[in-house]
Order: sequence, then C-alpha cells, then structure tokens
Amino acid sequence: MEIMGNTKTSSMTPIRYVCFGLSLLGIPITAYLTIAHFTSPEILACPSTAAINCAKVTSSAESYFLGIPVAVLGLAFFTYLSILNSPWGFSQTNLRVPRLGSMFFGVAFVLWLISAELLIIQSICLWCTAVHVITVVIFAIVVYDYFTESPDEILRRSPNSSHS
Repeated sequence: MEIMGNTKTSSMTPIRYVCFGLSLLGIPITAYLTIAHFTSPEILACPSTAAINCAKVTSSAESYFLGIPVAVLGLAFFTYLSILNSPWGFSQTNLRVPRLGSMFFGVAFVLWLISAELLIIQSICLWCTAVHVITVVIFAIVVYDYFTESPDEILRRSPNSSHS
C-alpha cells in the first residue's frame, strides 16, 4: 500500500475494522444528540421516566463542558477517532500514542458523564449510554491493540524502516 511516498504493509486486522466501524457509528449518534441540543431535546426517541430521561440529561447544566455542549464535543471526538482508527490512521506508526491517549481521555470523560447522570442529574440518557458503551469498547480495543501489536509489525509500518 502506498501512503505518502512510503510503501507500507496492510495494517488492518478484523479487530481494527471493528474499532473503525464503532468510531464511525459514534458520528450519527452524536450528530443526533447535537441536533437535539440545538433544536429541542424532546425530539430524542427516549422514554421520559424518572430513571431514564434524555431530555433532562441533555438540557442539564452538565450537558456543557467549558461552555461547549457535550454533544458537540462528542461529535468532534468521534470524527477525530474515525480518522485515527481508519485504515490510514492505523498505518501511521506515529499515531499509536495519540490514539491510546485519546482513548484514556475519552473514557475519563465518559466516567465523569456517567457520574453526573447518576449522582447529579439522577437520570440517564439512553443515547448517551450508547455513546458511552461505544467509547468503552473502542478503548478496550485500542488498549489491547497497543499492547499486543508486535514490534516487527510496527517496524514494517515505520516510514524509516528498511523492512518496507
């Protein structure tokens, strides 16, 4: 495969395709949450009970982080992940650490959001929960992939490698 002038071997494995697919799946879900945020939370297909109430969660004070709607941050995050976890992204050895670091940040943010839903808002959003589950699964895949990728594979993909 020719990428930016460097001949590289295919770096996609079945688990990496799952990771890429989940990254792409996060985009329409967070786009839906973003649209609901800027129009009306009532458009969310979600029950409105005491325990499950998407409108309550997505319109709460906790639906903002540093003045930015969390839904917009989620949309940006999954767009970024879709690039990092794409076949091109996995072929770039210099993206291994940013990919891993991004997922640690993502899971930490998810833990904060879940805590806010359970302890402060006292309701959960099913759409948000879908985003949380996707993030945790991508995190698990990225951590597994990072620590199980063989040094030989990393060297083969390295732009300065003579193994190309």
